[in-house]
Amino acid sequence: MNTDNTYVPRRLRNNAGRRVWLTSSFRVEFIKMGIEKAGSINRLARELGYRSRIHPGWSIRQILVGEQPFPYERLLKMTDFVGYPMDEVLRHRTEPARVTVDNTNEALRKNGLWCYHVARMRLR
Repeated sequence: MNTDNTYVPRRLRNNAGRRVWLTSSFRVEFIKMGIEKAGSINRLARELGYRSRIHPGWSIRQILVGEQPFPYERLLKMTDFVGYPMDEVLRHRTEPARVTVDNTNEALRKNGLWCYHVARMRLR
């Protein structure tokens, strides 16, 4: 149990500080920079250490559309790969509840990544 009496599973409790939610506008722009540098979403995923043989870019897509946060270690790799300072990235940190379908879709549209639009978002 937590201090406010809500149950948080152990796997989430241990990783709470190691997962970073970023604002939709910055997150989409940041990942777009990585995709452009790597050449594709799958190559970006491999650069960040994702090793799925079938679809290595799936985790990046999930982060792009706001379904899951950046794992801190992968965020560090991403900042190194793109050449963006980590302290600047962390200025765009936000709460999960502030990542909505509307602001994610707007950011995707503005950055030319509408093909990844979210028709609906699952509850976290």
